[in-house]
Amino acid sequence: MPWFKGNIHTHTTNSDGDSSPEHVSEWYKNHDYDFLVLSDHNHLTILEEAKKNQDIWPLLVPGEEITVRTIGTEAAALHINGIGISEVILPNSYESNIEAIEDVVSRVKNQNGLASINHPNYQWWVSSEDIKHAKVDPWGFEVFNGHMHANNEGSLNSMSTEEIWDDILSSGKFIYGIASDDSHHFTQEFSSSRSNPGRGWVVVNSKSLSVDEIINSFRIGEFYSSTGVELSEITTTEEKIKIKIKDGISKDKSKFTFRVIHENGVIFHEEEGQDLEIGTKGMKKYYRVVISSSQGTKAWTQPILL
Repeated sequence: MPWFKGNIHTHTTNSDGDSSPEHVSEWYKNHDYDFLVLSDHNHLTILEEAKKNQDIWPLLVPGEEITVRTIGTEAAALHINGIGISEVILPNSYESNIEAIEDVVSRVKNQNGLASINHPNYQWWVSSEDIKHAKVDPWGFEVFNGHMHANNEGSLNSMSTEEIWDDILSSGKFIYGIASDDSHHFTQEFSSSRSNPGRGWVVVNSKSLSVDEIINSFRIGEFYSSTGVELSEITTTEEKIKIKIKDGISKDKSKFTFRVIHENGVIFHEEEGQDLEIGTKGMKKYYRVVISSSQGTKAWTQPILL
């Protein structure tokens, strides 16, 4: 099956982005993205002209960033992407993040959509405990968000997004890891102090470039997340792991480190090279693989339960 590159978290002038849906869509098409979710806050941006403009826009998958504030606090908020939904979802008022997750995720699922927790460390809004104790499980969460205030790396006393992922998986709950750029700024300068496009994306192994097939592949984990590392082969089963770096991407002589993570975020195996091929004997509960380049970019495979 072919691979398709896409971004599932971006904003337009229909919420707090600085560019029109048309301009945003054209930017992604011009930068070789195959599909895109325009995830405006509490607004379902659907471009009726999308089918007429397939040559200048990527495939548009409907979506919304459902934006919640909990009762009694102005600062705390929760942002959940609804991907593949057909009607806008307006959040209610909630006493806690757990209550909000349970309600919003249920409403996304009722539309046969996929619910993803966005930027959990943005202003430290969402903890792994919130996700673990919710009775309704989201499909995914952002292990990488390209917004300048996403705090992906955590701190001495606060979990990084990867640590959150491992804490959830080690508890017995299953969740996929997403990379997105959460872009807002398409005009003026591109810099680390602005929320620009092109910082994080997903690559989906799908039968065809259609909304239904992209959603189906997402649903069963047929994708990887990336900030720049490209893969040509991924075989991850309960028995073996086989991953290859895409030929030609190390012309600058980048080096790549493979790390296999299992229960409690422990590194089970690590090695340097262009490919990885090992068995899973001895791994506990689950495993996932993160590939890091010497240039600072990464790719994350989806976890496999053991």
